[in-house]
Amino acid sequence: MRIRYLLIVLFMFCCQDGFSQHEIITKLKDFYAKSDLDCYEQKIQQDLNKFDCWLVDTLPSLNTLPFKVEYRPSNIDLHKEKKVFMLAVTLANTENYSFEDNIYDYLIIDSLRTFIVACVDEKMNVKGFTDISEVGAYIDLKDDFYVNKRKRRKQLSLLIKEMVNENPDLILYCEAFYHSIMYIKNNKIYIISKGRKKELNEVFRECPDIEMIRRSNKIFESYRELFQVNRNPLYFRYTGHTPPNEVRICSPLLELAK
Repeated sequence: MRIRYLLIVLFMFCCQDGFSQHEIITKLKDFYAKSDLDCYEQKIQQDLNKFDCWLVDTLPSLNTLPFKVEYRPSNIDLHKEKKVFMLAVTLANTENYSFEDNIYDYLIIDSLRTFIVACVDEKMNVKGFTDISEVGAYIDLKDDFYVNKRKRRKQLSLLIKEMVNENPDLILYCEAFYHSIMYIKNNKIYIISKGRKKELNEVFRECPDIEMIRRSNKIFESYRELFQVNRNPLYFRYTGHTPPNEVRICSPLLELAK
């Protein structure tokens, strides 16, 4: 009788965990389905242009540093590019995370980015990404400043093609965890690592440093904030608290993103 009771409790716990996971996946897919991608394309292009203006104004004052900008964001016209939109997610309230937890419970939409774009060629090889590391930045895979190892460049160039071959429901990007590109299929989230796909909880439970996961709910200052004069000396803020003037969500989806 006692064993039967324990099995019932275990079953109820697992089901509750599964329902929670299904709920989160459904929310992400629903948000994507209702999103106006033309609106996001415009917002991302505006941020690329703003970041480019900042580069033009700031880099001359950094002539003592080895900065070299060969691929400026303003050179990218998203309207003319073949592209893949990735829904941006992040991690919130992870300060007490344990490996027994379901990491899906910590996922929220990254309202600072909401979507990022992978620009691809006709064969779906990646040419570059928007908004990685810095909102408004553009990382061209030919740029040694961002990607200086040939092996890593090849991995990134094939990543979207590998995910598309999996026939995913949705492709995701998570800045908070190793700038990870992930995908949803059959109500689970997967990461492709070294040619192998791994489910998200498996990846997190293999992380050698749990403190790194617990710290992933912090957003550190952007380059633009670091170089501001008379700036407030706060080096990070917590995810889930994006200032209203920095939220990049096209209405009417603000409520759905919470």
